[in-house]
Amino acid sequence: MAETDKSDSSQILGLGKTPAQWVEVMSGMGIDISERTLRERANDTGAFYRLGRTMLITPAQIDKIFEGGQACRSKSTRGVASSGLRAGSSTTAGQSQAHTGEALRHLQKRAHGTG
Repeated sequence: MAETDKSDSSQILGLGKTPAQWVEVMSGMGIDISERTLRERANDTGAFYRLGRTMLITPAQIDKIFEGGQACRSKSTRGVASSGLRAGSSTTAGQSQAHTGEALRHLQKRAHGTG
């Protein structure tokens, strides 16, 4: 079989591995992590490449994933402002006082059994 010249190949394809492959590498180093957890961390940090359903992670992105885990252990205090239920929500307006008051009155009525 002919060898290919690595200088002509993509760095992503040349260095990148699937989450399953990274789990296998880490397992050999005594690091126990599931593929699902690795995928979640990659999604949380944005440290991955995706083409269709295929996710590839480069060594530099693995470092970013590990560094992201060191910064903060709680998702709720990550320091990233969220404008909606999830970071990256398309909601840009703040909460309306009218809607907030209406929702509060509705909940109070339900709590008192009158609504």
